[in-house]
Amino acid sequence: MNGHGFRLLPLRPGTNIPAIRNWQNLATDDHDQIFAWRQEFPGCNWGVRTGDGLGVLDLDTKNDEHGFGGFDSLIDVQEHYGVDLSNLPVVQTASGAHLYFRYDGHLPSKVPWLPHLDVKADGGHQVAGPGTRREVNGVGRVYEVIRGDLAKGLRGVPFAPPELIEAIRNTRGSRRSGTGRGSPSAGADLPSTEDAIRDGLPMGARDDFMHRLACRWWSKLGLDAHAEVYALGLTVWSETPDHDSFPWSQAEKCLMSAHRFVSAETASNLAVIDAWLHASNEGGRG
Repeated sequence: MNGHGFRLLPLRPGTNIPAIRNWQNLATDDHDQIFAWRQEFPGCNWGVRTGDGLGVLDLDTKNDEHGFGGFDSLIDVQEHYGVDLSNLPVVQTASGAHLYFRYDGHLPSKVPWLPHLDVKADGGHQVAGPGTRREVNGVGRVYEVIRGDLAKGLRGVPFAPPELIEAIRNTRGSRRSGTGRGSPSAGADLPSTEDAIRDGLPMGARDDFMHRLACRWWSKLGLDAHAEVYALGLTVWSETPDHDSFPWSQAEKCLMSAHRFVSAETASNLAVIDAWLHASNEGGRG
């Protein structure tokens, strides 16, 4: 077995916890060592050490009451910094997703960076790789590649947009919301559905709020719940002060963009790609 440029380490079976000590220094792409670990830790999962040019955006949803968690923060990053991350490989995890990217030079890890969103790069971090098997609330989950071709190893991971790298290097924590009479910034606290139905959308950044509310609704109600989501959207729009300056056609665009985003980022019915981890199970024996 070969890591194809990824530095791998064994994880305890059924977990994302390293099975070896000093894994930060021992993780490797050497097929002989990886094969030896397979014999020593049968049934183990495999981790990928980040750093030295390989980064991962680690999104989590398990501690978010609305179930969307780090995807909200990812939306904020894409919209606030104007970056397109649609070419980054995506691995669906047990409670979120990993987006793989490459970078030049040094990139500090930030755990956390934004709510429910970590940057794992330099500094000694790892993520559980594709094919990882875990049990969450009694349900077995398999980490699946849902976008990209990680079977090519590092060759299948594109470099991140410069704007993303700049944002990671130069920001810490969540961006501050607008204060006083200013408009709330992208990434400001999202109101609950109940508050939005009662009060409508806050002035300023209404596209951002409608988009993120719709992401919450599509994620919770399902991608086929068009009638329910559009009814919620229309109710919130109707209660929005001065909504004539934010036409319903614009609100509809937010609902549709949210549908595309949730569909692309959280689809779970795509075929499992075993990628570099399982594609060469036999080839590494030589």
